[in-house]
Amino acid sequence: MRYRLCVTTATLVLLVVGARADEHAIPAWELPPPNTDPFSAPFFQPSNSSGHSRDTPNSALVDAVITHDPRAVTLPSEVVGARACCCNLTTWATMELLIGRTRGPSVAPIVTTGPVSAGAFAGAIGQPTTLPLFGGKRILDDWRSGLRIELGAWMDSSQQSGIGLRFYSLFTTNEQFRSASNNRIVINVPQSVSAGPVRIQIPAFVSFPGASTGRVAASAETMFAGGDLNWRYLIDRNEWGRVDTLVGYRQLHLVDSLGSNFNVVPTSPVNESLLVSPQYAGVDNVHTRNNFYGPQLGLCASAGVGRFWIEGHAAAALGVTESSLDFARSRTGVVASNPAAMLATLGAPASATNSVMAATTNQVPTMQSNVASRLSYFGVVGEGGVRVNWRATDHVRFTAGYSFLYWNNVRRAQEMFILGPVLRPQAIDFTTHLFSVGLDLRF
Repeated sequence: MRYRLCVTTATLVLLVVGARADEHAIPAWELPPPNTDPFSAPFFQPSNSSGHSRDTPNSALVDAVITHDPRAVTLPSEVVGARACCCNLTTWATMELLIGRTRGPSVAPIVTTGPVSAGAFAGAIGQPTTLPLFGGKRILDDWRSGLRIELGAWMDSSQQSGIGLRFYSLFTTNEQFRSASNNRIVINVPQSVSAGPVRIQIPAFVSFPGASTGRVAASAETMFAGGDLNWRYLIDRNEWGRVDTLVGYRQLHLVDSLGSNFNVVPTSPVNESLLVSPQYAGVDNVHTRNNFYGPQLGLCASAGVGRFWIEGHAAAALGVTESSLDFARSRTGVVASNPAAMLATLGAPASATNSVMAATTNQVPTMQSNVASRLSYFGVVGEGGVRVNWRATDHVRFTAGYSFLYWNNVRRAQEMFILGPVLRPQAIDFTTHLFSVGLDLRF
């Protein structure tokens, strides 16, 4: 019976030693010989016992067990958990400057020019001699600055789960055009009207040498921002890297606007027998707002050596895009008459005509419309990116990276305006490209 007990104890010790084979090996003490009485000299006794001595064979197992206590074994500092989040720092804050661009919307030619020799067709859309002064191409696609901020914290000391919050924005950008007549070139603001199924183009010559003068102003603007809240959970980790899953919520915000206004004044009365000089003015304003709301799922991986490591992430979100549209359009005819001259034509005495005002102005609205709509679309958002980190100290890191974002089904004011009272009912895709440099603090 005693022999069986010793054999069983030896087997358990061998299993423990085999399970710890990857750790620093230490020589094991031999077990007591089988003929030793374990009840008179027990195997397990306090290490600080006065009778404890390495010369005592019965204490060998005690020393072996204490040496292989898992609580006394520490992981090497090169493990990526210590490399990426060294010194058990559980909170991080990242601030990055962005240089990015968004997909530019296509804009109809709002202001055009052409040769005087083309007459009424000068600056008309579709004519080979017409050149766009504002619009007629993609706009608002230049590189511009922005900001991204991220705050996060690990929820446990082993850094297996954490939570992170991000906010990012590309600052507002705009393009403008302003012009006044100089009586040397043609400036046209094309107008589009519908006559049944046929669309007719009518010129509004802000400037036409010898015929009309006036002014025109046009502008387009866009702003993009977003943010997300993610729970991060460790999937796998080894001495070279780690992989985490991301589960969270994302929101995006896109605002676009397009506006134009013009005023046309003939340089001489159209009909001197009527003694009137008609004018024409117009204003167009289109505004769109798109907001995405939805849950997202993704992966985040990191790997590195020494002070350098690289991070990559990919995420997809499904949700709803709420899109709102406001469109205001007005056209006003202005008749500037000369009552004094009219009275003189009718034979009134000069004393009577001198007491009449030199001129009066009557504004006659020819068209006014306001349209507002709210639509909901199924939204899909995808994001991917990579970032390089350099650890200056345990608390300070420098970062540089690139990211790409895709968003479907957004309405953009510039794409929808087609020079007439009816907008183009169209939802398009939206993309961004972002380069970043920043500072990462751990504490």
